[in-house]
Amino acid sequence: MNFKQLRYFLAVAEEGSFSAASRQVRIAQPALSGHIATLEDELGVKLFERSNRGVRTTSQGRRLAEHARNILRQMENARSDVSGDTSDPGGEVMIAIPFTAAYLLAGEVIARVEQAFPRITLKIFEGLSHSAGDIMGSGKVDLGVVPNAAEIDNLDAQPLFLEDLYLVGKWDGSGPLEGEVAFADLTQYPLGLGSRLWNLRRTIEQTALSAGVQLNIRYEVPGTESLISMIKQGLCCTITNWAGVQRHLRHDEFFALKIVSPQMQRTIALAWPKDRPMTDAVEGVRAILREVLLEKVRNGEWRAELLD
Repeated sequence: MNFKQLRYFLAVAEEGSFSAASRQVRIAQPALSGHIATLEDELGVKLFERSNRGVRTTSQGRRLAEHARNILRQMENARSDVSGDTSDPGGEVMIAIPFTAAYLLAGEVIARVEQAFPRITLKIFEGLSHSAGDIMGSGKVDLGVVPNAAEIDNLDAQPLFLEDLYLVGKWDGSGPLEGEVAFADLTQYPLGLGSRLWNLRRTIEQTALSAGVQLNIRYEVPGTESLISMIKQGLCCTITNWAGVQRHLRHDEFFALKIVSPQMQRTIALAWPKDRPMTDAVEGVRAILREVLLEKVRNGEWRAELLD
């Protein structure tokens, strides 16, 4: 299996047609078919299912396509990093940002990268905190904003701050919009929380176990926007960070009470794969992402305690 075979294979997988793929990679269709047949023989698996409507990848083909995209991307980034100007790096950089931070970070980071490094193509993986860590560990992402990154193997990390966690619910116009709530008093509120796969859910449940508190978890909610919608309907409250709800708090829709006794915090870090050399492009993006994160904390958009 070599670079050329992977490039040809991925062209067929993405086009769904040998004829369209042959035009894309500019080789004759019989030659392309021969390369794919050789690759299938070498791997001992069938990569495509063929029909009158074209071709589609088998389960083995889909797995190989994921590897191929990652390998080809890293090879192109290596070429750009080694042959390019270190003062003006280029290539593709993919960063992972949790859903709760995407609204706050994505636009500003992209704008600053485009201004500082016009030759860098920045892509953002927006996902749950647990999947951001998992996808980074798999090597598909170059850089990420990861809560409790020390828990994830194969990552190097630069801790930046400790974020506070808040009880957030629909404001009824009578209680305080801001303040504090003791962890033990959370039992008085029906809660909607994410899946147990979420890093935040694990943090909450570990704290409850240590404190001997039985939380009233009424709903397990699949995504952030669904959770926001349920809070607006008054169905539940949730526990989250300030970054995830700050845009709603501006309009007095929700109350936000900082959880204390014990205070709930998570370490937010910049993280990157341990076993991969960091290119000049990734270093440039890392500096900008760090700068934006620290600014958000200093101006109060992300309430947290900066680490030295």
